[in-house]
Amino acid sequence: MKIILDVMGGDNPPAEIIKGAVLAKKELGIDITLVGDENIISATLSAEGECIGDYGIIASDCVVEMEDNPLCIVQKKKNSSMGAALRALANGEGDAVVSCGNTGALFTGATLIVHRVPGLRRAALGTVLPYTNNVMLMDCGANVTVTAEYLLHFAHMGSIYMRKLYGIERPRVAIINNGSEGHKGTPLVLEAKALMEADENLNFIGNVEGKELPFDACDVAICDGFTGNVLLKASEGLCRFVMKHVIDDVTASDGGKAEDVRAALRREDRFFDVTEYGGAPFIGIAKPVIKAHGNSEANAVKNAIIRAVNYARADVTGELERRAELFRPVTSGGKNES
Repeated sequence: MKIILDVMGGDNPPAEIIKGAVLAKKELGIDITLVGDENIISATLSAEGECIGDYGIIASDCVVEMEDNPLCIVQKKKNSSMGAALRALANGEGDAVVSCGNTGALFTGATLIVHRVPGLRRAALGTVLPYTNNVMLMDCGANVTVTAEYLLHFAHMGSIYMRKLYGIERPRVAIINNGSEGHKGTPLVLEAKALMEADENLNFIGNVEGKELPFDACDVAICDGFTGNVLLKASEGLCRFVMKHVIDDVTASDGGKAEDVRAALRREDRFFDVTEYGGAPFIGIAKPVIKAHGNSEANAVKNAIIRAVNYARADVTGELERRAELFRPVTSGGKNES
């Protein structure tokens, strides 16, 4: 297994990203290729006490910044660390790419350089929310605007992911909506709901409100990327806010066991820490591409690499190819075209 790591993207390049690679290599014993400024990579590995020869290095001459237009990945910044990493993956030089960089550029590059699974019209960014049960959120940022057909296909992709990685034979699929009642939702949501209800290959259970997601409401939650990204970031912020105030309150209180309570709360705090869950795959891309959190530090990068390894080993992309019939265009009546 070989992971290709863009070490120049995100908020903490390159030292923290390279440190994460070192942690992952020690834990997993895998091959890792680092992509970026060759001199900086060599100096950082030496500073970490690592043998430079134990890592692959691909040199690049620029960086995709967070504010860059996504199309720069195939235009002005073709030889960026992100672009070089994606080309290496497309050329068979590794099994997966991990990047903390610009989400839009990574999605655009994955689509145009690595390409989608044949037959799929859109890939999606899927992340697993660590609630009472693990919930796959599809999409959480790649596709701001969608069609009902895209949402149907996201439901199938999310179901395949949960089956392959979590062993759930018939994942429960729901659409995130402003109410559980069947008549609620935008015209787009209502159209997508009709398509999912008509698809016998899905275990579709209807609408789910955002407040119900943490309480075993479904296994796969479907929405457009705008809604999913807002939900994801609001959930992260709220969890941190609540835990901080509880810990502060316990710290300010008296009682002989206050320190034990604080320690227990800090252990629970890790449950909501995005760095513990690594990255999210672009499901539907022909080879594994993992988007790690932009402000990832070493531990988060390590966990993103672990996520990439697990995703590649589960052969989700191969399963998507084998189930190509699920992704045929649909007619207005909701049936797959033959």
